[in-house]
Amino acid sequence: MAAIPTPRGSARLPLPAATLFVTVVYLVGAAIALVLGSPAQRLLGLAVLAVVAVRLTALRAARRGAGPWS
Repeated sequence: MAAIPTPRGSARLPLPAATLFVTVVYLVGAAIALVLGSPAQRLLGLAVLAVVAVRLTALRAARRGAGPWS
């Protein structure tokens, strides 16, 4: 009987460099909009932050192997 490998929760794969770069660019743009922007630009900056947070959460769940509806 073959041994069943145990899942390793701490062995996460790193995010691709392109994903990290785009995320950093979005976060820097949102931070600049929040600090220096008009009220409309601040609202857009908050929307960008919300979208980035949702996408990172979805990426983390997908990397752990969770299904989209679990």
